[in-house]
Amino acid sequence: MPAPDSRRPELLRTRLQRVLLLLPVVLLMLLGLGAIGGAHRLQAEIGRAQLSRAAQTLSTALAAPYDQEGLRGAARTFFQLAANQQGLRRLRLSDRDGGTLLTLGAYDSWQWSGPLARLFENLLYRYSNSQGTAAVYGPEQRYLGRADFDFIPGMIDSAQAHAVAQLRWTGYAFLLLGLVTLPLYWWLLPLLRGAPSWVQRADPQPQASARPPDLLSMLGLFRERAGAMLDSVHYALVTADGDGRINHLNVTAEKLCGWALAAARKRMIYSVFHTVNENDAPLQTALETALQKGIDVPLQRGWLRARDGRRQPIEMMASLMRGNDGMVIGAAMMLRDVSTHLAEVDDLKREARLSQAIVDHLEEGVLITDPAGVVRFANSRAESQFGYSRAELQGFTVTKLMPVPFLNTPGLRITDYVMTPGSSDRGQHQLPSIVGWRKDATTFPIELWVQQLRTEQGESLVLMVRDISERLRGEKIAMRLGRLLDAAVEEVYIFEAQSLLLLEVNRSARRNLGFHPEVIARMTLLDLAEDLDESVFRSYLQQLGSGSRESVVFRCRNRRADGSSYPVEVRLNYSRDEEPAVFMAIAIDISERLAAEERLRHLAHHDALTGLPNRVMLLDRLEQAWLGTQRGDRMLGVLVLDLDQLREVNERLGHEIGDRLLKAAAERLQATLRPSDTVARVGEDEFVVLAPGLRSVEDAQLVAQKLLDAFVQPFAVDEQQLDVRCSIGVNVYPVDEAGPEGLLLHAGHALREAKQSGGGRQCAYLAQIDVPRQRQLDLQREVSAALALDELSLQFRPALHEGTVRALFARLVWRHARLGEVGHGELMRLAQRAGIAGQLELLQLHRAATFCAGLREAGLQLPDVIIEVSGWQLRSGDFARQSAELLQRYAMPPQRLLLALDGEGIKALQHRHPRVAELLASGVRLAFADACPPLPPPIEMPVQLLLTGRACQSVDQITALSAAARRRELNLIATQLDDTQVLSRWRGSAVAVAGDAVQKALPYEEALEWLRQRPIEPL
Repeated sequence: MPAPDSRRPELLRTRLQRVLLLLPVVLLMLLGLGAIGGAHRLQAEIGRAQLSRAAQTLSTALAAPYDQEGLRGAARTFFQLAANQQGLRRLRLSDRDGGTLLTLGAYDSWQWSGPLARLFENLLYRYSNSQGTAAVYGPEQRYLGRADFDFIPGMIDSAQAHAVAQLRWTGYAFLLLGLVTLPLYWWLLPLLRGAPSWVQRADPQPQASARPPDLLSMLGLFRERAGAMLDSVHYALVTADGDGRINHLNVTAEKLCGWALAAARKRMIYSVFHTVNENDAPLQTALETALQKGIDVPLQRGWLRARDGRRQPIEMMASLMRGNDGMVIGAAMMLRDVSTHLAEVDDLKREARLSQAIVDHLEEGVLITDPAGVVRFANSRAESQFGYSRAELQGFTVTKLMPVPFLNTPGLRITDYVMTPGSSDRGQHQLPSIVGWRKDATTFPIELWVQQLRTEQGESLVLMVRDISERLRGEKIAMRLGRLLDAAVEEVYIFEAQSLLLLEVNRSARRNLGFHPEVIARMTLLDLAEDLDESVFRSYLQQLGSGSRESVVFRCRNRRADGSSYPVEVRLNYSRDEEPAVFMAIAIDISERLAAEERLRHLAHHDALTGLPNRVMLLDRLEQAWLGTQRGDRMLGVLVLDLDQLREVNERLGHEIGDRLLKAAAERLQATLRPSDTVARVGEDEFVVLAPGLRSVEDAQLVAQKLLDAFVQPFAVDEQQLDVRCSIGVNVYPVDEAGPEGLLLHAGHALREAKQSGGGRQCAYLAQIDVPRQRQLDLQREVSAALALDELSLQFRPALHEGTVRALFARLVWRHARLGEVGHGELMRLAQRAGIAGQLELLQLHRAATFCAGLREAGLQLPDVIIEVSGWQLRSGDFARQSAELLQRYAMPPQRLLLALDGEGIKALQHRHPRVAELLASGVRLAFADACPPLPPPIEMPVQLLLTGRACQSVDQITALSAAARRRELNLIATQLDDTQVLSRWRGSAVAVAGDAVQKALPYEEALEWLRQRPIEPL
């Protein structure tokens, strides 16, 4: 870079050239301004002389003794003569009070109107004329007024005016010439400027030139020198014009993209540089982004696909290039291959993994924390010590992992354990011992070394954690535990594994219990816990002693010496290292927690104002009542009640009175209803009543009438008698077959009808009940009685294959005296709603076993008996136990019984009771009812028989299901065949068939004789 003294003559010469160029322009402008100023001064002098003469002439012409009317006439005559001879353009006469008498002008014929037109007229007179004023006197020199006039001065003295005009136009010409020359100066000025600083930095010793270089040549020179400089540091340089066409590539850029400069010049940037992201999707180059958005693009990463197909990682950035006028003329992009850099990063990562592997194999746990004790790194040994994963440990504090002594020793810091230089034991004998806290709440003693570590990220602490459980046995463990027990806030109990007698109890436990230490020494936890079952407690101890569980948590109530009790949560641990082995129980008083939980539960399910259940609890109770009604023969009443005058009370007396009225209304509702009923508040003035166990719709209407009668008596609120009535909408299930939400909705419709009818009354929701629905309601009410009165009978539907009986389907039917026969499917649906489906399924099995006993006595071979069973029966052991008892009582071989399950039943097999597994192991088989392709996987469907229904009757379905049965080696029976055409399709598949088209169902009494005449071959 040249020194400042060497550049001073060049700068002076450049400035002198600028001044010489600007001097002619300034002189021309000064001459023009001087000529214009002189013309203005001459014009002013001529105007003053002419004004004086014009005023004298006007005064003489109007000096005759006129009155005002005569003065107007004389003025008109004078204006006409003076306009032609002296250039008078406008004349205005005013009286001595300033009022205008007459105005005459050369532009009066234009008929000016409006303020803007008057303003334009005045400007026109003032711009083209000279102005003057003359006084007008009457007889005896009496002052009459004033005359204001405008005239063309050139008509008075045309020679002088012509000379002044020529001088003025000469000034205008000089001024215009100077203004025209000024842009020429600004155009020549850049040619006198020196090269930009960035060009001088790129070319510190420029060659002498006869003329200043232009911008394009300077850009070319910069590209060459900058490109060579970037080549030396392995950076590629690409420049392009404003359209994105390449102007220059340095050598590194040519190597990266695979294009030579000659071939790439004038090509679009995206046709040479193919950039993609890590997913190989097209990515816009930084140069294109800069030109498109008009901004500089910071460093970003991507992948460059070269001309030969190579794909290499790059970093790129771009900057806009601007001309002297500030306009964008192109952009420059720098990029470099970062393959080597990424390889170095991978090497560093491998070294880091190797270092971490070495640290992980240390016997001590290693924790790296910040000065505040927050864990930033943990090795594998630390993970196993504390029971947390490495990700969980990061962010933990040392006080959480080692609460003792940091939480119960005020002022103690982790830095107190830092090793001093040259010390081996770091004086740790003077510091409290440390106890680690595992994830499962078990503890272990720790020996800790702390060392300060300074890194680029700042100061850190390295903690070497060693589990010293094995070292601190015997008395040291007892002493440490004693201090820990007394300092703990929780209640801590240590008792023997054999006798269960308490060995040690901490201060907190003694204070809460109130027993004397000698009394506590003769007690066990069973003596303290008043609601803890001994068998359950010993099962906990057995689990801990066997090692199947690390700890057990349970809740109970501890008994105090004064007879009171309080709830506690107990964590039970087992210590095998003690001789003899002991158990440790840590109990926490949870009285406040339970009270808070109870308050939260109450607020979540009750209205804060009235204490009644809210909508959440209402919906839960409604669903439970709805399900209970389905299983029984009673009805459920849903009543929606609205206070008619509550809004008027709020507006007239205020919301405080309205709130008290709501409380009183809630209390009156509760007092009117049965204990089994539920009343809930679901809106500002809306309540819902659930009345289960009703026998008819009339019962629900009777409940509604009782509520209406309860509101007849006025409410006494703050010494005021408030007469408030209510309207009620009534709905009854199962008269209305809707679900819980639908019942509420329909009751709301009935409420609106009651309010529209005037309020203070009830209205029932009228559900349309057709004859089939009425039949269903009657059957549902009577099905339980039919079971109790033994009105159900068993029928058998045989499954035949080429005339041979392969199996019998056992099904119950109900011959109703008034409503006719109720088939098996309808009967089972009624039983499910009444909650007696399980009893009917056991009844089927009982009668089928009795029938098989009769066949055996008749000397006939027993066919397979298929009975449909609900899936939920497999989750309990009662069904399996009773089935096994029936099979044993009637000597029915288990191999002859098949239990048919639907899809839900197949899913229930995954959670079957152990007794069900024993029943299946005895020989009882399973069948999949209503099978249809595609079938579930064999693992999820451990069955031996497939039963089809009406859903599988097409040729394609029959073919697919038959092939699947053969492939899995399963028996197949086509059922519910009522059509002979479908029957012929199934017979072509060589499977057993059953249905009305094969053989109608046989009553229990006729089935035995029918089987005597048929060959029987079980599946």
